[in-house]
Amino acid sequence: MPRVILSGTGRCCDKLASPQEKHRQEKRTQLTDSATSRMDKSPDRAAGLRRWLRIGERVLLVLLAAHFCVRTAPRAWQTLHNDFPDYYLPAALAHEHSDTSRIYEWLWLGRQKDHHGIDQSVVNLVPSTAFSTLALYPLAGMSVLAAKRCWFLISVGLLIATIFLLRALTRIPLRRIALVAAFSFPLRLNFSSGQYYALLLFVLTLACYLYLRQRRFAAGVMVGIASGMKIFPVIYLLYFLRKRDWKAVAGGVTGGLSTVVLSVMVFGWQVNRTYFFQILPSALRGEALDAYSLKVASLSSLLHRLFIYEPQLNPHPAIDAAWLFAVLLPLLQMMVMAPALLLADPGKAGEQRIRLEWSAILLASMAISTSPQSYLFTLLILPVCLILEALQSERAYRWIVLLASLYVGTGYLSGAEHGGEGWSALLGVPRLCAMMLACTLTYALLMRSYAVEGLKRERYAWAVGLSAVVALGIAGNLRHQRGLYDDYRWRVPTPEEAYMAVHPAMQGDALLFIAMHGDGYHAATERGGVTQFSSGGEEELAVTAAGGERWVERAGLQSTIVSTLTGRSGIAEAELPEASSDGRWLAYLKEDHGRARLWVRGLGQADGSGTADRQVTPPELNVLEMSFEPSGDIVFAATSGGRAGLFVADSAYDPKGTGSVRTWSVRSIGGEEARYPAVSPDGRWLAYSQFEDGNWNLWLRDLTSGDKQRLTHAACNTTEPAWSADSKTLVYASDCGRALWFSALCRRRVIP
Repeated sequence: MPRVILSGTGRCCDKLASPQEKHRQEKRTQLTDSATSRMDKSPDRAAGLRRWLRIGERVLLVLLAAHFCVRTAPRAWQTLHNDFPDYYLPAALAHEHSDTSRIYEWLWLGRQKDHHGIDQSVVNLVPSTAFSTLALYPLAGMSVLAAKRCWFLISVGLLIATIFLLRALTRIPLRRIALVAAFSFPLRLNFSSGQYYALLLFVLTLACYLYLRQRRFAAGVMVGIASGMKIFPVIYLLYFLRKRDWKAVAGGVTGGLSTVVLSVMVFGWQVNRTYFFQILPSALRGEALDAYSLKVASLSSLLHRLFIYEPQLNPHPAIDAAWLFAVLLPLLQMMVMAPALLLADPGKAGEQRIRLEWSAILLASMAISTSPQSYLFTLLILPVCLILEALQSERAYRWIVLLASLYVGTGYLSGAEHGGEGWSALLGVPRLCAMMLACTLTYALLMRSYAVEGLKRERYAWAVGLSAVVALGIAGNLRHQRGLYDDYRWRVPTPEEAYMAVHPAMQGDALLFIAMHGDGYHAATERGGVTQFSSGGEEELAVTAAGGERWVERAGLQSTIVSTLTGRSGIAEAELPEASSDGRWLAYLKEDHGRARLWVRGLGQADGSGTADRQVTPPELNVLEMSFEPSGDIVFAATSGGRAGLFVADSAYDPKGTGSVRTWSVRSIGGEEARYPAVSPDGRWLAYSQFEDGNWNLWLRDLTSGDKQRLTHAACNTTEPAWSADSKTLVYASDCGRALWFSALCRRRVIP
């Protein structure tokens, strides 16, 4: 039978088709027409959805911008809010040509804060680099609040520049990039606290932009500069090595060395030496600040809480097995970081893959950071935008929702402030979990397009190299733990509210010391296991005692030494008092531009009469600490343009028998790098701390024979010894098993 093809539809029918067949053909025609109609309408519907999405994004952006203007900006403009003075003060000291060799010492920097009239309870530069403060050097001539306001405006400008750089890096609309930034809670913290992460975000974004534009050496220089501000961007040098990009490696080394040279030129070698030999090793172990705090939600703090016992900070670990921390920290850190390096394609790769690789390195670096304060996650803006661009091009909307959830969650979550004892600590680090998921998401995207052919040998070589790094890290941690917890048996119980106990002094059976609280430093007295803190509102930075009298340094625009018991008149512009054991003399320091000279006052009789104050040391010596011998001579620690050493100021008395000192002669004793001298009341023993292998340990010298013996051997700091009246027992400050310079006090009998 002949068939007819109906033009325009492609349908065919039979002229003699049955009624049932005609009905089926009509039904099929209706379904085809309906589908065609839906296809014709779908572009209009999609366009409508995109239009509403744009409107919603703009409305949300306006609301978030209004919130920033109403809440964040006024707070940043009107208050110092904790962090800005940490960076402003070292820059201001350098700008004033003051001695900056001690800017990492908590009490010394706190004293400078008071002298500069900064209304802040505690300032601290640890664990930041000295170089990171130089961004504020041009503002250091202003008042601290005016400088913060200028820094706020600069940070806003840097954020706007970063948004435009991200627009050039991706195909994401400006409004969407601005939304990513607006949803960053850490960014708001960065603005209100005066941190420098907007600057660091800009530098890393610029480095990525230059790298994708084939400006590899310049990109490496930017990474080197970023590493001078925060150490973790140095991991990008491993990425450049993996990519066999020697220009970028050379640029990174050049940029990093430039930051070191500039830091040494401005602050001197001594403070940078302190950073590289003391602060950086502690920071890599997560012990530069409170090592046991789950609030920072770091991998290192979690492992500290799980496996290391500390009498005050962590009395209930899950398992008291510090060796597990030594093994697991480098192992888990490498398990997070290794995929980011091994999945990097050494061959030529497209821009989208390089963006994902760059994101993976940054995410892994933040995930394994040992001090991930909340504002650090301002940097998430960069990898989130780069990953979002890849997901949008693939229309992977479910993955976009997951990415957005992790981004917002990471910004708002942190860790548990209280509790977290035993294995429950695993539930106290939600931000760490979110970061691990974000790394996993990025690695999954990289694996989908990873070229495995021809790379097995190179990948195995890198795996062996990274395994060697883990082995070295484990060996170093185990070596560090030798004897680290031995002084727990001598610990003096300290209340939980005292984060740090330093500068001990004995008065009969009472132990005096300075304690750091959340509102600053206060004198404290411990007797019979009970500790009492001074109730005054002024900051107290040093205490000493002799007989029935007690002297305290109270800091403000100038330091003043006052007697808290007998009511003697204070000594203005004086700090760090030290009384002789017989109560006849009081030594103290007078400071000028960060350099201190030693002065002595004769306390005289009980009626308060005394001899005139005398300067003991010449201008070229910067005195640090001192202690009296029973004869009235003074052993003191000082620097003279270099490392610290011990000196003796011999007194020559008036031959007429008035008891007053006529002259002083200063001589050096010992050739070692030493500080914190303490002469026993009987005049036979000198206890002091000696610096070796990056740590301060206690030594004992027999002043009669000159023989020396080492009292402590751990890779931590035991400092500031003070003798009891029997000349056999020492009280000293120890940060062993805690965090760098977060000292507790120990009482130990050292003479049989």
